[in-house]
Parts: sequence; structure tokens; C-alpha cells
Amino acid sequence: MRPRDVLGLVAALVMAAVCVRLGLWQIARLHEKQALNATLRAAEHAPPLAVAGEPPPLAVARERSLEVRGTFDEAHQILLAGRAHGGAPGVAVVTPLRVAGAASAILVERGWLYSADAATARPQSYLEPGERTVRGIVEELRRGAGGRALRAIEQDSVTLWSARWLDADSLRARLPYPIADYALRQTPGPGIPDMPRRELPHPYDEMLHVSYAVQWFLFATILIGGSAVLAWSRRRAEK
Repeated sequence: MRPRDVLGLVAALVMAAVCVRLGLWQIARLHEKQALNATLRAAEHAPPLAVAGEPPPLAVARERSLEVRGTFDEAHQILLAGRAHGGAPGVAVVTPLRVAGAASAILVERGWLYSADAATARPQSYLEPGERTVRGIVEELRRGAGGRALRAIEQDSVTLWSARWLDADSLRARLPYPIADYALRQTPGPGIPDMPRRELPHPYDEMLHVSYAVQWFLFATILIGGSAVLAWSRRRAEK
């Protein structure tokens, strides 16, 4: 076999190995998504952890659903920008819930509102006064984005905060009370207002990683098979 053919075969094997490695990585990502979806289903169907007084620590609340009674602090609300629903642009409304007898509040994602620019809305038009029983799935807050995570929006003498995500450090610097290390995504149920629109968390897409893994393994097969056929044809031509 000529040196040129040897180099070509080695290059094809290296590229095929890279494709196989990428395919295995997609399978690992598939297993991660399957585990996350299993955790999500368990949290949705398991009896909620009842909270009285101070919110439980994250280590206890993680991957659980909680049921807590308190009063929404509608003077300090956050709009999570860029939240689409059924193809329509919108925001998610997050409101702190003050729990009786507790110093710390729990952030509650109350649901989706339409927003033409996917950044601003009027949650003050959908007030929920008085004590409320909130059931939701725990979602850990991000950390480390600093002050860049929030920007102020002035509306009719009301200050709202707009963000792409909930960052614990940014929020603690602006709220007048401590907050838990997690938020509750409120789930739909009887007696809950239609708007903001509550809905269960969407499951993670598993089939995306299956299709990517198949593609990478197919590329590896083509590289090895094509190189073998090419080498065989050249050898036959030489003879």
C-alpha cells in the first residue's frame, strides 16, 4: 500500500473515531435528559411537601413539589423575558410569596403573559390579593450573573424587574428581605386564575439526541466503509 493510501486510511479512521465519540456523547446527553424527565414526572405526581414557616433548604426541597401558603408581594415582581407560548411572544411573571412566620420569601413563577416585545407586560392587571395556597415544582436559582441579570422597567409608578433568568445574587441585592435558594413554578389547578397562564414544565426533548447520535454513527460508518471500498478499488486497478 502506498504511503498516500496509508495516510488517507489513518485520516479516515481518526475522523471516524471522532464521529463515534460524538455519537457516544449524544447518548450520554440522552441519558441525562431521561433522568431529568423522570425526576420531573416524579415531582409532578408525588404528594407535595407542606411548608409552614421558614422555607426548607435546597437540599431538602430539590426535585420536589412544595405546597406553601402566603401572600404575594406584588410590589416586587420580575418579568422573565423571551418566554414563548404556542408561538406567541411573552414573559413569565415571578412574584415573591411572603410566608406567615417566616423571614424568607419564596419566588413563585405565576405563569405566562403575552408581550409583543417579549420583555414587558402588566402583571399589576392580574393581582391575586390575600392569602394564597401555592403548589409548585422547585427550580434552583442561578448564581453568579451579578447586576447584569436585572433591569428596571417603570410602569405607571410601578417598578418591575426584567431578566432572562432568576439570578440569586441579583435578586438578593434588590429585594428588602431574604429569599430561598429556589423558586416554585406554580402548577395549574382548581381555583387558580386563568392569567397569568400556568402550565406544567415541558419535558426535555430526548429524541433530538437520538437523531444526532444516529447521524454521527452513520458518518463513522460511511468514512470507514468508503475508505475500505476506495482502497479495494485502487488495489484492484493496480493489479
